[in-house]
Amino acid sequence: MLAKLSFRNAKRQAKDYTIYFITIVLAVALMFSFHSIAVSEDIENLSQMMNYFSKTILVISMIIMVVMAWLINYTMKFMLEKRSKEFGTYQILGIEKKDISNIFTLENLIIGVFAFFVGIAGGTLLYQVFTSIIMKIFGQPYEIAIEFKIEAVGITAMYFFGIFLLVLWNNRRKIKKTKVYDLLYADKQNENNKIKNPKGNLFLFVISLVLLVCAYGINAKEFQDPNTMSGRNIMLAVLLLIVGIYLFYFSLSSFIVKRYLEKPKRKYRKDNLFLYRNLTSKINTMSLTMGTIAMLFTFIFIGGNVALLLNQLLNNEIDMGYPFEVMVSSEEEDLSKYQTYIEENSDVTDIYQYKLYQVPETGVYHALDGTSFEGRYEEGMDSVIGLSDYNRLREILGLEKVSLQSNEAIIQCMKTTETYFEAYRKQNQRMEIRGETLTIKEVKGDNFGQIYFNGYTYCLVVSDDLFNQIAEKNEQGDSEIGLQYKMIAQTKETTSEDFYNGLFDLIPTRIVKKTVEVNGEREEYEMEIYLGDVSTRGKRESETKSFFTIISFLAFYIALICMMAATTLLAIQQLSDSEKYKYRYQTLKKIGMDELATNQIILKQLLIYFGLPILLPLFLSIPITLSVANIFQIAVTLLEIWKIIGMTTGFVLLVYMIYFIATDIQFERNVNGE
Repeated sequence: MLAKLSFRNAKRQAKDYTIYFITIVLAVALMFSFHSIAVSEDIENLSQMMNYFSKTILVISMIIMVVMAWLINYTMKFMLEKRSKEFGTYQILGIEKKDISNIFTLENLIIGVFAFFVGIAGGTLLYQVFTSIIMKIFGQPYEIAIEFKIEAVGITAMYFFGIFLLVLWNNRRKIKKTKVYDLLYADKQNENNKIKNPKGNLFLFVISLVLLVCAYGINAKEFQDPNTMSGRNIMLAVLLLIVGIYLFYFSLSSFIVKRYLEKPKRKYRKDNLFLYRNLTSKINTMSLTMGTIAMLFTFIFIGGNVALLLNQLLNNEIDMGYPFEVMVSSEEEDLSKYQTYIEENSDVTDIYQYKLYQVPETGVYHALDGTSFEGRYEEGMDSVIGLSDYNRLREILGLEKVSLQSNEAIIQCMKTTETYFEAYRKQNQRMEIRGETLTIKEVKGDNFGQIYFNGYTYCLVVSDDLFNQIAEKNEQGDSEIGLQYKMIAQTKETTSEDFYNGLFDLIPTRIVKKTVEVNGEREEYEMEIYLGDVSTRGKRESETKSFFTIISFLAFYIALICMMAATTLLAIQQLSDSEKYKYRYQTLKKIGMDELATNQIILKQLLIYFGLPILLPLFLSIPITLSVANIFQIAVTLLEIWKIIGMTTGFVLLVYMIYFIATDIQFERNVNGE
């Protein structure tokens, strides 16, 4: 009989908690699909960096399970509260607490097992979708085929049922300890405000604002200069942010309601009294839930923004720093061995050799003072390229040629610094190079390989006459002038990692002796240094695609699970209240309120519950994201940063709105008895 009762109750719960059931199914599907990726040899063989993907997924899944444990435990608590009168009646009829806990355990196991297998089926399809996306990112062919990975099933089952059984065991203990009276009248009990003194609420509210401002201040200071960033201070900012959010909602919920009810005009206006008595009856749970959900959404917003910023940074870095397929820099003039290797191992369309000189700094770097690029240049030196070489490189890149007079120069810089150099040019129209005064004709922000190749952040383009003069002084032994021999090549197809490895092996090395002082004693050691450098767009793209795949997929994984958990908690809490307070709404109908007016009250209540937890994260995430974005501005423009913030915000709000609408519809059905 108990087994039959458990099956009936499981079916009824699955219907009443459809949102919870769907969330669990989706969570299992996501976990299984990602665990399948983690054990996939095809994914692992795409790149050397993809070896870390599988290990990271397994670690992240542990964090995900903490969120899922919180969701499952919270949901079961509501299930237990909703059915408390039913369980109390069972005890009065003579059923022992042990049997009641067995009923509850069995029916939830039925739901869990069913959700698990449905999730595995859905995860199998998701795995194919995610795998095809990853293969497309790497440009590899892939045919969708149903593939079932037993190892992934085992890992998912271990994580999911480990947490599920632990939560069930905790709820069994609660049932055994609960008295019959508490079970019968659980739905009649309101929660009291723990801080009854308004001054206490106001004090906590002020403290929360102070903590949030301090968290932002520390965060903004640390991300202003990546070179002085302190992990300890960043963790302190995160801690202050979490505590500030919880104190904000703990004080705000009770503070608003109490202040609101103290004003008779507002208190007795329309349906306000009914609405706010519903809020006060759940004040403590509301505060804790809203604080937790707000914390999750704050990190979802910030994490999503940072993940997309990182992706944008990597993509822009390739375009800005690797416009040529192959780039060789050497201290040796003879680059023939590199050229031979490139021509024998790739289909070359263009290849060109030139020189890049370093002259004592001209003061142009002052354009970057006070910006996030301060210090991002070769200290004491400026890179100089001749007009002919510059135009030849522009021609290879498909850019228009430029012209210069003998007394003119061009600042060629990264696109993200173009506005700074333009401002500098307007204030300083001239500069001096090796005794020659030049007019700064214009600033170019084209992608020109200016991440350690054609200068770092910027280089100066001068006429061929002046460039030859610099070359002559270098040949005459001017020690203040440096020289690098450069070669670039364009190929029909992107080069591979193996191509890069073979090219890198051609770089000559030299053994130098270094001396260090240890405990007052001088010690000598030998160090091998490379007399040049090679870069390939193919190698960098492979690394970027791997990094992008790891970051974006894991960020999507965490964000979606956390978002579903947070919104499901809100939905379940409200749907549980819809059953608990059904008689209150029926009373309103008896005294003459029609269904439309009742639905409007429901909408107001849901807007408050769903609106408050999302407002603070929206206000917090934007300034924090902008401060963190300082470290990305080397390759990401401010316009791109705002676009990313808009994309993340729009996606989160869209999912949030879907859950809100589903909750509103189900709430109205429960209250109206449909």
